[in-house]
Amino acid sequence: MVSLPCIGDYLSDKDEGMRNRITWFLNEVMQTKANHQAGANPYERTAARNCHRNGTRSRSLTTRYGDVTLTKPQFRERPFETQVFTRYARVEKALVNAIAESYLQGR
Repeated sequence: MVSLPCIGDYLSDKDEGMRNRITWFLNEVMQTKANHQAGANPYERTAARNCHRNGTRSRSLTTRYGDVTLTKPQFRERPFETQVFTRYARVEKALVNAIAESYLQGR
């Protein structure tokens, strides 16, 4: 089970708390997508692996709650593909609802 950021920061400062949730959620999404694209988890040895990780890169994303800095995975053999950083990407109500639903379900 993945640990969620503390709910206390959301209750004390709604915007900062939401930025923390968005950052956590999108980093988890990108790590899961990287595992899927690589065919293996980090440091996992398997025949299904088709590329190797090459660290991470910090990328900023502007949301309605302010700028967030995300950790984008990188691969050695090919670029990491994600739709998080598409042109004019925004965090909208659907993402906020997904984060809230994820928290309520304990994921």
